[in-house]
Amino acid sequence: MAQTWRQEVQESQDIQGLPGDVAINDVAINDVAIDDAAIGVATGQTAVQSATHAISRHRTSIGIVSLALAVVALAIVEGLILRSNTADHVAEMRLILAADARWVAFVPAAHTIAVCFSAVVAVPVIVVLLGVIWAVTRSAGQMLRGLAMAALPMAVVGLIKTIVDRPRPSTARGALMPDPSFPSGHTACSVVVVSLALFALQVIDVRIKDSRGLADTAPQSSRPPLIWRVLRTVLTVILAVVPFVVALSRVIYGVHYPTDVCTSLVLTPVLVWCVYRLCDPAR
Repeated sequence: MAQTWRQEVQESQDIQGLPGDVAINDVAINDVAIDDAAIGVATGQTAVQSATHAISRHRTSIGIVSLALAVVALAIVEGLILRSNTADHVAEMRLILAADARWVAFVPAAHTIAVCFSAVVAVPVIVVLLGVIWAVTRSAGQMLRGLAMAALPMAVVGLIKTIVDRPRPSTARGALMPDPSFPSGHTACSVVVVSLALFALQVIDVRIKDSRGLADTAPQSSRPPLIWRVLRTVLTVILAVVPFVVALSRVIYGVHYPTDVCTSLVLTPVLVWCVYRLCDPAR
């Protein structure tokens, strides 16, 4: 009898303990559900951030492409207007003849500059600069970025030449030129070469900073070596002047109108910058 009573008490205690165990299990399940919900929220936030970044990147790309197309369209319209405007032709011919008379001693130098920025010389220089970029970065993406910076703007300039088909100036040397005048191909080529050289300086500068542990957050007292900073500044200034010298030489040489070279000085840097931004491997 006593044993039966003890069994009943034990069973009663077991039954009374069941709700507590169920509650504990419910809490554990709720914790798991909360963790799953937190993971879901975090995943959702990550997806939203990724989508926002992608939309922002696409908007930037669309803006850059729109800028390039707008500049090209304006150049074409300008060229067509200049080709049909007799008054502008006469005024520009006067400038060419005046420059030729005043800077006649500069004509041999203008010829040398023309040779330096012809395809025979410029293409090997571009190949060397691309090789430097690859050797410093060891990145095929950066090298292809440089190649696009060189090829696409020159292709666009050639396309505009074909569309506008502006005759060369009526000079002895201008009559010998086989291709159209607008815009200046030599001036555009000089901008491309200078841009690639500046790009090479940029990647070299980043490499020097990385090798010294100075990338991005370099303290003022731990800057790159003074000799490199001076050399970089001098080269940058010289390179920045080169396209303007080439542009002036083309007018003095009598093979381009002033508007031809001015258009190249504006159009080509914009196109190079657009390609530089669009082809960034980090995008």
